[in-house]
Amino acid sequence: MNVSGHASSPGIRMPTLSSRADEDAARNREHTMMSAAQRAHNAGLVRIGERQGLVTYLRALWQRREFIRAYARAKTQAGYRTRRLGPLWEILDPLTTMATYWVLFGLLLGARTSVPNYLGYLAVGVFTFAVIRRSAQSGARSVSANRGLLTSLPIPAVILPTAAVVQQVRAFLVSLPVLVVVLLLTGEPVTWSWLFAPLAILLIIPFGWGIALLLARWMSHTPDIGGVLPLVLRLWGLASGVMFPITERISQLDLPTWVEYVLVYNPGAVYLAVMRDALLTGYTPPGGVANWVAAAVWSLIAATAGVVVFWRGEGTYGRD
Repeated sequence: MNVSGHASSPGIRMPTLSSRADEDAARNREHTMMSAAQRAHNAGLVRIGERQGLVTYLRALWQRREFIRAYARAKTQAGYRTRRLGPLWEILDPLTTMATYWVLFGLLLGARTSVPNYLGYLAVGVFTFAVIRRSAQSGARSVSANRGLLTSLPIPAVILPTAAVVQQVRAFLVSLPVLVVVLLLTGEPVTWSWLFAPLAILLIIPFGWGIALLLARWMSHTPDIGGVLPLVLRLWGLASGVMFPITERISQLDLPTWVEYVLVYNPGAVYLAVMRDALLTGYTPPGGVANWVAAAVWSLIAATAGVVVFWRGEGTYGRD
């Protein structure tokens, strides 16, 4: 007889108070973990090494724009502390480069007779190509030089090359007044066409960003390219007409037509052409309006390719 007055069925285990408490605790832990995961997802955070969807990836980049600005500013200030001249170097660097090129190409090789205002031509070329070259170099090493940051913080790696480009664009904007002074001292008048210079700069920035992303992906897996990249960029500047009009040299070399098109419409030459078209009155770049169209196309191609290629490598950076 059951003294409790209830029939008990053999093989059936009645739930106890402790087992119910364990089940409730397990459900609470699961709910807490799901809530934390949802909050992390809403904030754009992912597990380290996990790749987001492309749209979410770009949204996360935009949400961290203040961090990118602050990081770029901190990198700039850190660079100033290692130099005695500080921010003054942002001005002296293109000026010394321009003076060197003027002696080598303008004076010794006679390029100063190829355009009416050779010094102004050279100044626009040096200052403009500097932001492309620096963006490429800084962006290329931004990931490989900050592996520890990527493994310790749940941030998309695209932040690093983006901040590197922001840093170089700021340096370029700081040096722009010097370029204007040089142009005025060489006799260039201020005309309505100068209003197109900001448009040219806006086309250069996404191109430099795209190149930085492509090189950052490449260099993160193949660091050796860092040794040859400066030389490649110098040769690119030479082929793009930083120091002298490339069309004049093309006509002297009797190159095939397709080679001429490659040289004239390579992105470096195109961006120099649109800046010179806006700022110089005595020089008309070959191509005319086609240069502006090509500049927009190159910006779109570089930015799109850079984002997609870099995004596909997300989750591998800093873990090679």
